[in-house]
Amino acid sequence: MKALLKRVMNNDLCSGCGMCSAAAEDDAIKIRINEDGYRRPFLNPTYQSKPVADATTSAAFGKSCPALNLDIRPYKSENYHPIWGEILDTLKGYAADDEIRQAGSSGGVISALAQYCLDKKLVDGVIQIQASLDDPLENVAVISRSRQNVIASSGSRYAPASPAEALKWVAMSTEKYLFIGKPCDVGAVRQMQQHNPRLKENIPLIVSFMCAGTPSLHGTYQVLDQLNVKRDDVTTFRYRGDGWPGLTKATLKNGDSRTMTYNDSWGKVLNRHLQTRCKICPDGIGEFADIVCADGWEGDEKGYPSFAEREGNSLILVRTAKGRELFRNAEADGVVKAETFDTNSIFSIQPFQYYRRTTILPRLMAMKLLMLKTPSYKGFELAKGMREIGLYQSFKAFTGLLVRRKKIKKRPLETA
Repeated sequence: MKALLKRVMNNDLCSGCGMCSAAAEDDAIKIRINEDGYRRPFLNPTYQSKPVADATTSAAFGKSCPALNLDIRPYKSENYHPIWGEILDTLKGYAADDEIRQAGSSGGVISALAQYCLDKKLVDGVIQIQASLDDPLENVAVISRSRQNVIASSGSRYAPASPAEALKWVAMSTEKYLFIGKPCDVGAVRQMQQHNPRLKENIPLIVSFMCAGTPSLHGTYQVLDQLNVKRDDVTTFRYRGDGWPGLTKATLKNGDSRTMTYNDSWGKVLNRHLQTRCKICPDGIGEFADIVCADGWEGDEKGYPSFAEREGNSLILVRTAKGRELFRNAEADGVVKAETFDTNSIFSIQPFQYYRRTTILPRLMAMKLLMLKTPSYKGFELAKGMREIGLYQSFKAFTGLLVRRKKIKKRPLETA
């Protein structure tokens, strides 16, 4: 397993999901923020000269780590869409609970489903991300068991997060959980479930959200600099939520607050600090989840949204029969409200996801030209996407990655 982790780090492929720390023995692998501002595995010095996992676990890790492998083939049918993946229902909707809708980033559907699962005792807890109590700029994996905790975890957190660290808890538990995470986190969990019956039994439901990438904490620091705020003065920090799209908001020790629009924080700062793995991700759309949600933007013909504050709406893709049953029951019980949305119109509200999906193959080709290892992606039909986007855009994506090669940082597997 150490050899696999070294390959990940040496080729700057880590997504920071945290699954490796759960797969390793005891505390052999710790996930910490590195000097580049990303969550990365660190090796406990005690394990410097011995294996961190047995052979069976190491083999399962190699097939499950999203930096090494993503295989969507077991979850495909003949209806698979080469851009948007497996879809049973395409909807647009929002949480019926006004507080949850307001707290969420885009309609509050994920939080509403989490609360519904707890209320109906479908699960004992919800694995999700929350702002750290020690540092409001950072994220921690938590298990929510109450409405208060679910709402506290609502709203996008545009900083490194490792919810798959929680798999270590799950493996030792007899409880059932809903897992909420980024597409790479979800892919790690779903693939590891194929090798670990306990994880499959204990995590019966998985929900994700469309992801444009994980920014470094250095991006957050830059936002604070533009707000003229010192890090030590921040008591709470919200990247989004509390409205739609919601303001980036730093609350200070003296009670004051400073805000920045979503367009200025994400659009002009945070998205310029994305890790390498995000730039070659074929699955920003959460294909491994039972249900995936995204901003249901209403914008111009290019999909560029108005960022005027309003009531939130979520784009909802139901991917599995289990997800369909959950959503329909929640809808019947008045927890969520939704209407059918045309799958062919997803492009108009999620143009970034379309562009990234259709240009992944030329980006991978560029990495191979740079003699860098790439993850193994199976079943995503990336060649169809490249043909759809055309030669000109493919060439731009190919050369763009070559130009940015200096941002690909090869790092060793460091010790904690």
